[in-house]
Amino acid sequence: AVRRIVDVVRECGARDRVYYTAGAATMLAVRAADPAAEIAMTWTTAAPPRAGLLAAVRPRWLNYRFGLVDRALAERVHRDGFLLSVWTPDTRRTMRRLRALGVDSITTNRIDVLCALRDGNGAVAVP
Repeated sequence: AVRRIVDVVRECGARDRVYYTAGAATMLAVRAADPAAEIAMTWTTAAPPRAGLLAAVRPRWLNYRFGLVDRALAERVHRDGFLLSVWTPDTRRTMRRLRALGVDSITTNRIDVLCALRDGNGAVAVP
């Protein structure tokens, strides 16, 4: 399945607009199928991924469940040369905290809230 997805992305000319995210086993398969793929490897514990795994997957991003991220983890991820993404905070307070920690990307179900925070007004338009 991974090979087919990577092939479709390539056939559509979308390689520069796609990044892949999943756990380590799937990302190893993506890396094997496309050595140049942009990868956000999902990690589900506060303990860091092993160096050998990181060397094999070569992710650009480490993708954590938002509740695992604190200042020490954010600093470690950045110090180790990775971008930090989180999933799936849906409250303004949590998104504000993660932005203050220096998280590089937030995946949320509340894009309106995130955009309002990004734009600096904190207010959310009501449809």
